[in-house]
Amino acid sequence: MKKYEYKVLTIATALTVSTKQYEKVAQEFETKLNELGADGWELVQRMDGFFFLKKEIE
Repeated sequence: MKKYEYKVLTIATALTVSTKQYEKVAQEFETKLNELGADGWELVQRMDGFFFLKKEIE
């Protein structure tokens, strides 16, 4: 039976900033998700400003 570890990130998704600032935040978030993905984390759901990730435990 597979076992999982979970992580929850909170990211503001309704930003009232300029497009340039929004793009910077999006790029930073993309970088963070890529780092987590490289460590084995998989994004499984997004709800409001919460991002739920899981990683299989060996």
